[in-house]
Amino acid sequence: MAEVTFRPLKQSDYSELRKMIHALHREDPADKMIDDRKISRTIREMRKKRAVGKIIIFEGDCGIIGYSILVYFWSNEYGGRILNVDELYVKPEARRLGVATRFFDHLSWAFKNKIVAVKLEVTPSNTKALTYYRKLGFKKTRNQHLIQEENRLGIKP
Repeated sequence: MAEVTFRPLKQSDYSELRKMIHALHREDPADKMIDDRKISRTIREMRKKRAVGKIIIFEGDCGIIGYSILVYFWSNEYGGRILNVDELYVKPEARRLGVATRFFDHLSWAFKNKIVAVKLEVTPSNTKALTYYRKLGFKKTRNQHLIQEENRLGIKP
């Protein structure tokens, strides 16, 4: 692959983005199924509230080859903003060509002096991704990831 560029999502990318999100969730299913309603809500939120995060499209010589959803939040524990890589997907035909590594290099440059850490999640069964992320310097934290979706506070999906 000669060149990879990383750019913000454009409206003309929506259809391709949806296909890639569904492909990611088929490969590595989550506890909750993804659907177009959730995808649309994410796109709207990112477009409306730029301080929340953004969706990045990966382009290669043959067009769109991947995407990432980035979400920002403040951490008292780390004393600054954390960049959470919520989703990262590279199409199968573009894998093992250094696309994800170039993306993390891009993040290092784009967020230099703006964040204190990069966070991501990986399912324990996704051993290839886990091994790759560890090679990049990611490490397991002592805390477990817990979530409550519906509770007495009236949280509804």
